[in-house]
Amino acid sequence: MIHSRRSRTAMAVAVLGAFVVLSAGCGLFSRSKDKPPEASQSTPPPAPAPATAPTPVPPPPPRRPAGARIADEESLKRLVQGKTTKAEVRDLFGIPQEIVIAPGLETFIYSRDQTSGWLSRTTERVEMLTVRFDTQGILKDFEYRYSGK
Repeated sequence: MIHSRRSRTAMAVAVLGAFVVLSAGCGLFSRSKDKPPEASQSTPPPAPAPATAPTPVPPPPPRRPAGARIADEESLKRLVQGKTTKAEVRDLFGIPQEIVIAPGLETFIYSRDQTSGWLSRTTERVEMLTVRFDTQGILKDFEYRYSGK
């Protein structure tokens, strides 16, 4: 009885294995994926579409050099309420450290702490520039604060 049970199990495994191999092989050797042979036609195959050149991506705004201040009097004079755009602010001051979005208002925040010392760090200057824009991306108002040297 044990012998016949083992042989039936072995036979079932063999049949199942053969079924798996045959069903998997059907897709491998089938010609159904190939294009049917076409009758000779007098029209040439269509020419490939010309490749379009990718549109250039503008370079990112420059980063401030290490140790540079966020703003000076001349750059702050360029900020004109009702005229200056977000792109112009990015060109002047670079990428903001924070962007805050609120209903009807978008704010760029630039901040910087200048420190010195190796073991004992001392803050020499703290700066913060807050620039607010309306829904059209035009300067609404700004605030520049600093303390230290």
